[in-house]
Amino acid sequence: MHLCAANCWLVFCLLCSSGFMMPALCADDLFSTQVAPLLQRKCLSCHNSEDRKGEFSLQTAAELAGSGMVQPGAPDDSQLLHEVLSHDGQPPEMPKDGKPLTAAETDLLRRWIAAGAGWPEGVALQPAVIQDFSWWSFQPLQAAVPPTLSDAAAAAWIRNPIDAFVLDTMRRQGLQPAPEADRRTLIRRLSFDLLGLPPTPAEVEAFVADPDPHAYEQLVDRMLAAPQYGERWARYWLDIVRYADTCGYDKDKLRPNAWPYRDYVIKAFNTDKPYGRFVEEQVAGDVLYPGDPDGILGLGFIAAGPWDFIGHVEVPEAKFDGQVARNLDRDDMVSGTLNAFCSLTIQCARCHNHKFDPFTQEHYYGLQAVFAAVDRADRLWDADPEVERQRRELTEAKQAAVRGRDELQAAIRREGGKPLEELEAEVARLKPLAEPPAKKPEYGYHSQIAGSAMEQKWVQVDLGEDRPVRSIVLHPCHDEFGGIGAGFGFPVRFRVEVADAAGAALTPPVFRTVLDQSAADFANPGLNAVAAQVVDGNVRLLRVTAVRLAPRSNDYIFSLAELEALDADGKNLATGAKVQGLDSIEAGPRWSQANLTDGIWPAAADPAAAVAYKSASDRLQQRMQELLTEERQQQQTAFAEAIAAADRGLAALPTGRMVYAAATHFTPQGNFQPTQGRPRTIRVLHRGNESQPRQEVVPGTVPLQGNDAWQFPLAADHSEGDRRAALAKWITRPDHPLTWRSIVNRIWQAHFGRAIVDSPNDFGRMGQLPTHPELLDWLAAEFLRNGQSFKAMHRLLVTSSTWRQSSQTTGEQLQIDADNRWLSRMTRRRLTAEELRDAVLAVSGRLNPEMGGPGFYLFELEKTDHSPHYEYHKFNPADPKSHRRSIYRFIVRSQPDPFMTTLDCADSSQSTPRRHETTTALQALSLLNNRFNLVMAGHFAERVEQLTENPGDRVTLAFQLATCRRPAADEQQQLEAFVQQHGLPALCRLLVNLNEFVFVE
Repeated sequence: MHLCAANCWLVFCLLCSSGFMMPALCADDLFSTQVAPLLQRKCLSCHNSEDRKGEFSLQTAAELAGSGMVQPGAPDDSQLLHEVLSHDGQPPEMPKDGKPLTAAETDLLRRWIAAGAGWPEGVALQPAVIQDFSWWSFQPLQAAVPPTLSDAAAAAWIRNPIDAFVLDTMRRQGLQPAPEADRRTLIRRLSFDLLGLPPTPAEVEAFVADPDPHAYEQLVDRMLAAPQYGERWARYWLDIVRYADTCGYDKDKLRPNAWPYRDYVIKAFNTDKPYGRFVEEQVAGDVLYPGDPDGILGLGFIAAGPWDFIGHVEVPEAKFDGQVARNLDRDDMVSGTLNAFCSLTIQCARCHNHKFDPFTQEHYYGLQAVFAAVDRADRLWDADPEVERQRRELTEAKQAAVRGRDELQAAIRREGGKPLEELEAEVARLKPLAEPPAKKPEYGYHSQIAGSAMEQKWVQVDLGEDRPVRSIVLHPCHDEFGGIGAGFGFPVRFRVEVADAAGAALTPPVFRTVLDQSAADFANPGLNAVAAQVVDGNVRLLRVTAVRLAPRSNDYIFSLAELEALDADGKNLATGAKVQGLDSIEAGPRWSQANLTDGIWPAAADPAAAVAYKSASDRLQQRMQELLTEERQQQQTAFAEAIAAADRGLAALPTGRMVYAAATHFTPQGNFQPTQGRPRTIRVLHRGNESQPRQEVVPGTVPLQGNDAWQFPLAADHSEGDRRAALAKWITRPDHPLTWRSIVNRIWQAHFGRAIVDSPNDFGRMGQLPTHPELLDWLAAEFLRNGQSFKAMHRLLVTSSTWRQSSQTTGEQLQIDADNRWLSRMTRRRLTAEELRDAVLAVSGRLNPEMGGPGFYLFELEKTDHSPHYEYHKFNPADPKSHRRSIYRFIVRSQPDPFMTTLDCADSSQSTPRRHETTTALQALSLLNNRFNLVMAGHFAERVEQLTENPGDRVTLAFQLATCRRPAADEQQQLEAFVQQHGLPALCRLLVNLNEFVFVE
């Protein structure tokens, strides 16, 4: 036995070594332990059985074999390996949206293919769901302690803890800080940083000469208290949220009421609103701060981005294209919120689980569910909190009554069950057959509108003399108004009466009733004629009196298409007869009294179907009357009265003002209908495709740790606003690691030109690592400790030695810190487009300091039926209405201002956490030749001429206004010679083109 076993073992080893069996076994083992996890992480999100990107799947062995992507035993002939390798220095084709495979990973694939590409039978891979929360940004805020640097040089340089963090990092890189900037540089830098405007020569000279050791700190406080501060810092926020005054997309319609949100942001910065409150107002201010106008104005954040007018207004939500438009609109809300407040790219999970961060499609669509009931529209707001309170209470009362009415209708339908559904289906099937295939313009007689169904209306036909009438036939109208259709305006209760010539001669006429339907409701006849028999044929007057009017929309009417008076032979004796009524709207040709006897009325396409329709409609009405018990009728009446009372109360309030913001109740526009606060059903969309809905989701957010309960614990009867309130409170949690890091990172970037995390909208794995992680956490903690005050954070940053450094450096330092990531100097920067335009206005003396209100145009507006035209070349830059700060300009998405765009103004169709700073010949040409600069150079010269008469002094003053310093002797001499040759306006034009004017040191 032992010998036999030994021989078997020897044979087994020989077989393995000869290649008959071992490669497959090794390949299978390699696959299970190493290759499968690699494919799941890197490939299966795209190359799976459903998506099949590139027309192949790596989910099963059969699919891989059928694709031809792998040649077992021949890695160099395998397309799969070819796709993940770099060629000729070019990056690999795959993974398409991710980081390339490492050398170890590609070697693993090579070894697996060489070993036979084994794949255990029955094994199917599933795309990996990332559950790794170890990334730095998901970690709780650390209680960072500033480094202790006790040497004399450090003690002399460190002004606050920021400097300790920066200097410690700087020294570890072999760097030393640059010298402090001089006072002229500091005041100009500070003025542009905090106010976005240049200081005046008087302000510069006063600060330079101020002996107070605290002069700089006092200057900082004065600037933070100035109203221009809010205008400056609001611009940063509006860049992030994609604010503009038009919708974008194809038609790019105007948003005339977007500006109140812009003014809200300016006010929030000027009043130093705590950031948590600022966030909550922008996500759910109407819920969390009812009665406060800012709670509505802040909701302009949700509506700030682009909006597809065609997809919402011209396409109904029931159609596929309408669903696409609304899905993309919610995507914009979700991504805008998470990008701005948390620096997360959650939009990457719309079509598949996030490939780099631990977020799934379910997380993403849970966030969509938060915004499932809101749209972008104009909504009322009131500056008076008391009026806003009354409006809110009346609106809530109306909404409660509407919900009660709808719930009552739902209860009736539940009780009616399937028989009621089948009867309704039968009515719906027969209705189009019972309607006319075509109609003439003369619809019939139509009374004036009544506010109550109990008002009486009458209309009569005068035959001129006694005629032998045997029957009277009433033909109902047909009108699509309110979806009513057949039987439009036919009275609910009525009488048909006649009078002979003798009775007609009396005052009032004496009638006899030939058909009495005044005691009970008469079912809507559709297009079926209603006949009344006349026993005594001596008839001159025929009158129809409506004693209970038909409902129209929110009012009541009486209408008839035709009244026939037939003799024994069936001849209509009323054709062309005179008609008289209690009243008539007389809106010809459709509605007039004469139409009652013109021989024109609508007829059903299928008379037999019309009879069947009438029968089914009668049965349906009878069943609804049975279901509508007396108690339910009382409830129905109470709901209707409550809605009407709320409407009367709302109508009595002052008109209020409008802001373009997130809204659930608004005036319908075409196919764009308000949800009335009822959230749409949100489902996970496979591959983000509206035609492939999967499971329904509930409102929630993303987890920050593996065990987080990310779905919101909302009550069963929660309101739409409760969803947004839950999200707002989640974002502003004091322990939220992303929110507070994100905002201090943005503030830091605005002051230093580069953020600590140089991907301000992305703190995920595809973003950048922080250069100073401990400093970032210390700043976040300090921000929270100081009441989330922007102004306190500004003061902390600009009073640091780090910020007060000169922009000068040495060659050695530049080699180590070329991009200034270690802050060994201050970053020299060019003025933004808005700063540059405002500075030109300021030095020319034309800057209008008026704050707030609708934006001014830098174009001539030409409105058309399709799209507005924004004609920038027709605008006159001398127009004083346009001389306000650039933050108040009307921003167009599809046709942005060419001058501002050339100067790297933000693209308002996408979030711009950091402005691009390019240097192009077109910029130089624009600054030199743009009509705005030419006009302002003239005003600049006029201002200088008015302030001083001496030519040399004019040169000096102009140079001071532009650069914040006096010219050196040689500069003065050259400039005076230039003025003598070309004139003062040419000098002023030159000065606003100087690097000293365009750049901040």
